[in-house]
Formats: sequence, structure tokens, C-alpha cells
Amino acid sequence: MKCKVAILPELNKPFVIEECDLADLKPGQVRVKIMTCSICHSDIHSVKGEHGTFEGSATAGHEIAGIVDAIGEGVTYVKPGDRVMACIVRAGCGTCMNCMSGRSWFCTNLPPNKFEQPSAYTRSNGEIPTQTGSTATGFAEYTNCDESCLCKLDDDIPYAVGSALACGFISGFGAVINRCQVRPGESVAVFGTGGVGLSAIQGAKVSGANPIIAIDLIDSKLELAKKLGATHTLNPKDCDVIEEAKKICSGFGPDYVIVAVAGSKIKRQAISASAPWGTICVIGHATADQEMMGDVCAMEFLSGRKLTGSVMGVVTLRRDMPKYMDMYRRGIVDIDSMLTRYYPFEQINEAFNDAEYGGALKNIVVIGGTE
Repeated sequence: MKCKVAILPELNKPFVIEECDLADLKPGQVRVKIMTCSICHSDIHSVKGEHGTFEGSATAGHEIAGIVDAIGEGVTYVKPGDRVMACIVRAGCGTCMNCMSGRSWFCTNLPPNKFEQPSAYTRSNGEIPTQTGSTATGFAEYTNCDESCLCKLDDDIPYAVGSALACGFISGFGAVINRCQVRPGESVAVFGTGGVGLSAIQGAKVSGANPIIAIDLIDSKLELAKKLGATHTLNPKDCDVIEEAKKICSGFGPDYVIVAVAGSKIKRQAISASAPWGTICVIGHATADQEMMGDVCAMEFLSGRKLTGSVMGVVTLRRDMPKYMDMYRRGIVDIDSMLTRYYPFEQINEAFNDAEYGGALKNIVVIGGTE
């Protein structure tokens, strides 16, 4: 079938919307009519080739919410008409050792997702663009997606909320809940209060953490962080955040430091700010070269300090997402406040520019509709 797709003609070029041929479904695949796809900062990295360079044209987008249009051979989880989210993390087979140990990301019976692979589209010139979105191509009218990446979206959850849930929210919220497993009364600091960082702050609040420290250079983001659960806010332009974080946390530093922003210098700050027994959890990242650290001493960890990471919130997809949708429904978490602006598909370049330079938290590209 033919559908409209946002195509990057080449690396670092603006999107152009073209009509392309979408391949027939393979066994285990699902065709999704995309309603919304929000812009993740990973998309910005991807279109710049920072998750791996590509030659020729490419597609992007992975925070997908939509409606099942058709199913391939062997698909049993969904049927046409179902509302769904598409996630980078897979549900897994459920039977291998990793799945049964809660590590479905490392399922041994499903091939791992890759950030660069041939897309399911063919341009009018015969070229097959590279897909940079990993799970599927989100900035298109229709996409083909592996069934294992889908989670059903409840009827009362807006598509835009589903898009944000599919990656950005779970990346921050899950890092606190699932990776760090913060307990009531433990202290948390979050470097970077974009969509992921604000989701981490909400995870800290739900966990009963106290204090919760938000750190960012933009005061408007810090104000929203207060609304979403931060007890303290620090702007590096106004203070020494390492010293201030230690003062707030009884002179020792936070029990947990979540790093939701790119750059090795900020990771260095996070380590220095943490308690001697603290855990530093890395989410935000740039390129491998930009994240190399030559100023970390192994002796910093002799006191029990730990450095770890979190990808996609360590979620078990179809177990955790229904819980998070219910938290949203009950007002326990606030996703709407993190949705900045809505753009029609034709304004995708403006949406990306605003996401990178305009201070937006989470911009939504509306393709099929929001309801």
C-alpha cells in the first residue's frame, strides 16, 4: 500500500513528506495506522547520525500511538481496530531464562532491536530509507511493527499520552521505580528536567522519596518540576549544585542521582554530588565519544557508591504499562503537563526545531488525530 512518510533525504537535512510504498506484512508483524508520534530527544540524536551514521535517506520516530490496521501471520496479541502503543522495549517470548528473570529486553528468542536498519518503505526512486526509530517508523501515516513491541492502549487514554508513555515517561519513571527501587524517605536528585527527568521526579514522588532535588539551567522547567514533585530546585547558574545538594541531604549528598541529560561533565558532577553510598543512574547520553570519562577513580566506589544505567525504565512491557495508564487515569502521575505543543504532520520540521531549540519538553506530531 502507499502512504505518506517523513523522509530525511540525507544526513542533517530537513524532512520532506513523500508518498512511499509500504511493504507487505511479514509473519509476526502488525500494520499500525499512526495517530500521534511524539518527538523524543533520541530522534534528534538519530537524525544527526549520533546513534550511528547512515548513507542515503532515512526515517525517524518511535514514540508511536495508533490503531491496528492489519495483522500478519501468527499474530495473536492484537486484532484490527485495537488501540496500541509501540515501544522500543519488547514484551519478549516469556519463556526464555532472561524473560522469566525479568529481563525481557534481553530475550534470547527475539532478535534485538537496532537503531539503524532498512525501513519497510520504498521511495518513488526505488530507494529504501534507513529506519532510525528502532521499533518502527513513527513519522508516517502507517508503519509495520513487530507484534512483540506493541502494548494495548486503553480506550480512555489519549493517543498523545500513549505516545509519551511509550518511551519518554517510562525511561524516567521506570529508572526510579524499577532500576533504583527507591524506598520511602530516601533522597533523590535529578539532573535535567526535560520529559525524562520530570518523569523521574514523578517516580521519586510516587516512591515516597524525600527530599527530591531537581537540577536544570532553565527556570521554567524547574517550576514545573516543583509542580510534579520536586521539594528543592537548583540552577547551576545560581549556585554550586554539588555543594547545595550535599547541604540539602544532611551534608552527604543524595542516596540516588538520576542523570537525564547528555554529557560526561554532568556525569562527573552527579558522581561528586552523590552520597558515599549513593547510586548514580545514567539515562541521558550523547555519542560514545562525548560520554567517555577519564576523570573517575575506582577508589570513589570503595565506600559503596554505585554507577548504573537504565534503558527504557527496565519495564516489563505488558505488565507495567497498564499500571502506568491507571496511575495517569487516577491522577497519580501527570503526563499532560509535559506535553508542550501539537504540530500537524506537515509541520514536522518546525516541531523538531522547537524540540531542540525552543525549550519544549515533549512535542506531539499529529498524523491521524488525537482522539
